[in-house]
Amino acid sequence: MRYSKMLREHFDGINLMAEDLLLLESFQIKYLPERVPQNEFATLIREYPLIKNHLVSKNPSVRNFIYTVLKENETIEDKSLIKKHIDELLWEIADLIVYNKSPEIYDEKAKFKWNIDEIIAKKSITGKVVTDVGAGSGMLAFLLSQYAETVYAIEPLSSFRTFIRQKAINENCRNVYAVDGFLDSIPFPDDFFDILFTSNAIGWNIEKELQEIERVVKPHGQAIHLIRINKNVTENPVHERLVSGEWNYTFSKTHDTDGLKLKYIKTIR
Repeated sequence: MRYSKMLREHFDGINLMAEDLLLLESFQIKYLPERVPQNEFATLIREYPLIKNHLVSKNPSVRNFIYTVLKENETIEDKSLIKKHIDELLWEIADLIVYNKSPEIYDEKAKFKWNIDEIIAKKSITGKVVTDVGAGSGMLAFLLSQYAETVYAIEPLSSFRTFIRQKAINENCRNVYAVDGFLDSIPFPDDFFDILFTSNAIGWNIEKELQEIERVVKPHGQAIHLIRINKNVTENPVHERLVSGEWNYTFSKTHDTDGLKLKYIKTIR
């Protein structure tokens, strides 16, 4: 298990149920083959055929994966082992579940330790139209809203968009707008934004994402990507593409108690 132990500690106190998988949105289901431990997943979908049917119905691309998993993993009869398998499976993908089930808990427990001066000079964002793409619960978007004229928080999860809208109402924040969309398919016209931001959101479809960024940011506008990692590793595919001669982002890093804060910045020509 790659994530189970960490997510148990991070989301301590949250109760997860097999039925929570019914909350997953189509694009999240697409990631399951990369995330789920197959033996445990086979156990869960055998015990809950409704969930299996739901996942296939909502995203048919996982059909072959699901039936392959069922074929290659033996049926378990031991009830205590079945329960253990299901519990392990749920905690291995607990982040995906919590995003949908309890966005307020994610917002409470997530660590966003950037201040505005680390991200951008205040005078550079004042009066600008900006976007936070892959906004999650809106932590960066609400920080930016204190300085920008308008902030579009682009987020594919409906639970997070609802959370952002309600928080904007609760805090009387009139310049934050939650919008459905992905970084590789930004639902705005060409040359629309003065500045585009992401926070741990880039890299799922890197080439298309970078093309979309170039399309929607105005000439002489900026793209800024914030990434937090807990190891001193920068030589990864996303880093290499961003700093490559083709995309030409400037890179900087700072250390804090939780690891590294990486910032990539580019002026769009």
